[in-house]
Amino acid sequence: MNMRTKSLYPYAGQYYPVDIFGYSSKGIPGIEIVGLGKHARSMKEKFIFLSREKKLKFPLRRFVLCIEGEVEGKKFKDEEYRYLELPLLIMLWSLTGHLPLGHLEDCFASGKISVEGEIFPLELRNQDLEKLTELFNLDCDQSIKIIAPESMNIGTSHYHLSLEGLWASLITL
Repeated sequence: MNMRTKSLYPYAGQYYPVDIFGYSSKGIPGIEIVGLGKHARSMKEKFIFLSREKKLKFPLRRFVLCIEGEVEGKKFKDEEYRYLELPLLIMLWSLTGHLPLGHLEDCFASGKISVEGEIFPLELRNQDLEKLTELFNLDCDQSIKIIAPESMNIGTSHYHLSLEGLWASLITL
């Protein structure tokens, strides 16, 4: 199975778009995160911890999550790279069959996740939300679904996919 989604991360006062893609295969079972350098291991371990806390069992497959964008070589301040945790975890849980999402191609998410499972979304201003179509080079007629907490104000130009609703739909295998 293959998936792809979009995200942003803050760096030096600006937002940078990234494509996130992932797949599962019949390789040696495990999780691999590519494109975050030294930060990938701690993120992977957090995902395993959160999955165990929710009693989610993974199929014996290889799961690869990749970040493509201007991430490598960045000297992140205040753990800015962590804003990629939410879309990566959503993709992982979708690839493992725990989230009932067929694809994420038209979705956007950005946020940090604590080890308690608390979500800290990237707070975008209305003018930043309006620029998402331009940032991701989408056609004017393409819309994007924003995966965010219900309390986050998305406005009317984008579809809001409730994070709480998504988490409530977690399937234990």
